[in-house]
Amino acid sequence: MASRLLLLGTLLLAACASHEPPVPLDRFLAGDLDAMREFFDREIRAGNANSGALYLNQLAGVELLDGRLESARKKFDAAGRFMNNDNVSGSEEFAAIWGAESSKAWRGDPYEKAMNGYYTGILYWMADQPDNGRAAFRRGLNADSESEGEKFQNDFALLFWLAGRASVRMGLRDDAEAYFRQASEAQVFAVTHGARGNPEARILREPARGNLICLVDMGLGPEKYPDGSDGELARFRARRRPEAQAEVFLGGQSLGRTEILVDVPYQAATRGGTAMEGIRKGKAVFKDLATIGGIVAISRGLDTNDSSARNTSIGIGIGLLALSLLTRAEADVRHWTTLPDTVQVLAAEVPPGRHVLRIEFQDAFGNVLSGLTQEWTVEVPVSGEGVYYFRSLPGIDRRAALRAEAPVGTATEVKS
Repeated sequence: MASRLLLLGTLLLAACASHEPPVPLDRFLAGDLDAMREFFDREIRAGNANSGALYLNQLAGVELLDGRLESARKKFDAAGRFMNNDNVSGSEEFAAIWGAESSKAWRGDPYEKAMNGYYTGILYWMADQPDNGRAAFRRGLNADSESEGEKFQNDFALLFWLAGRASVRMGLRDDAEAYFRQASEAQVFAVTHGARGNPEARILREPARGNLICLVDMGLGPEKYPDGSDGELARFRARRRPEAQAEVFLGGQSLGRTEILVDVPYQAATRGGTAMEGIRKGKAVFKDLATIGGIVAISRGLDTNDSSARNTSIGIGIGLLALSLLTRAEADVRHWTTLPDTVQVLAAEVPPGRHVLRIEFQDAFGNVLSGLTQEWTVEVPVSGEGVYYFRSLPGIDRRAALRAEAPVGTATEVKS
């Protein structure tokens, strides 16, 4: 009896789906980083423990925008190590198979793991640790190769290019050339299969060029939502914003427009199927059949005059209905809501020293979105490169000015 109660308790717990509070994206798009920090910090401390890595990534992203680079790097690194740890307990797998998939700890889809590698890696790069940066980029590439749709594996041009730049800094020229070649191949493949971007992007034709690197997160990434009669399918839809590109000016002179190296909605949509999707479809069918079977069994029991047969039939019917109620086929639609729509890059060769950099965000027709324009002071070293990160959110540069700090980035030198 005790074992049956334990099993029932496990099933009941497994049946409970994870209900996450909605992320206040309106505050995020308004550039209210304080509100976002409070929200993610609260969820980490008092929210769903199974979503810890998800909120840690998002809190780290806020800290990156706010110039808290060391703290952001540590959080991204910790989240990434958890996301890429495949050691899932048996009880966790059991709960996800028989109950709600969201009862498992969130580890993210392959594209989310790849984006974690991007952020972790650039923060190591900014901290003058190209070896750790390259390791993070490679971790992201390994995650991208997890996609079960084999033809869409290894099409993350951004991470190949970044691994190549890190290899250059480490003096590994042969490795750099191999990564740059793979970046070009990945870009051509992705664009050919529907991703936004230019297969002949200058940054891929001249991958080692430039002592000023501008990494620009543009817009807002895809939304993950449930589909199907029982919500058993996980789907993605783009959340398009007006900003489509950026033009960078130094001392009033245009350095050119940024180029797309990763289309995040494309990466999400082509991540391949998952084993859990097949399980969820099976659970949806079982749930429907159990409901119908339970109703039929109870109906037959009520129609018979044989008390023993009636009790047996009604008992079976109640059991089937209970199993139907306990079976949760819904897809786990927890996702990294604050990811960008695209990551774009500009690399330029400029005179060493301190400069005023102006970045204008434009719509698809080239019209300037004045509310997003930012100005920064950047430092370009005599040797090496200045690496800076930007995002198309209002007021980020003004926050930095009020703090009297440098922009979100750092100048780094090549160690020969």
